[in-house]
Amino acid sequence: MCTAATYQTKDFYFGRTLDYGFSYGEKIVVMPRNYCLNFRTMGVVKQHYAMIGTAHVSENYPLYYDAVNEKGLCMAGLNFVGNAVYRETAEGKDNVASFEFIPWVLGQQCRQLKPTLPPMYYRFTRM
Repeated sequence: MCTAATYQTKDFYFGRTLDYGFSYGEKIVVMPRNYCLNFRTMGVVKQHYAMIGTAHVSENYPLYYDAVNEKGLCMAGLNFVGNAVYRETAEGKDNVASFEFIPWVLGQQCRQLKPTLPPMYYRFTRM
């Protein structure tokens, strides 16, 4: 299991553990603004925010464990074994693969998160 923590004073701090007994070859990965992101079912995204985080790179695609975008929005993909649910793609929905979720969220024109839903769900606004 992984753990994430935040601490906010006049500044904001974000950290997490990567509780594996071995390495997948993760490293710090910087994704420049507008680097071409090719999503499995969502097509190609050519305009997005820059981001930096910890990732394993496979076939020139960053599989982020955690990251922060240039506007300061950050997130971590935490591992809770046995709790994931994967659905089939659905017409009219944003069908994002689990390994694409961090760049999909952080790359979008997000200004802020609005905690208007229960704690596990967040709505974000686009610029």
